Amino acid sequence: MTPLTKRVKRRTIAPHRGRRIVVSMLPGDVLSFREERTRREYVLSIAGAYTYAVMLEVERRKRDKAAKRKGAR
Repeated sequence: MTPLTKRVKRRTIAPHRGRRIVVSMLPGDVLSFREERTRREYVLSIAGAYTYAVMLEVERRKRDKAAKRKGAR
């Protein structure tokens, strides 16, 4: 695996609310998001993004399990 030593920027394919999103991975394990053609950046640690993704998956599984139980009654 290559260590993250310099900024890597990518642009999304699909627009979000009419504009594409520019995502940057920065040294120091940080993610940066901004709308294309804007300067306002939103920064998030990679560890925080991972934790949030895990929490979303756990909640989705709980909802699916509850729906399955409700449907079995």
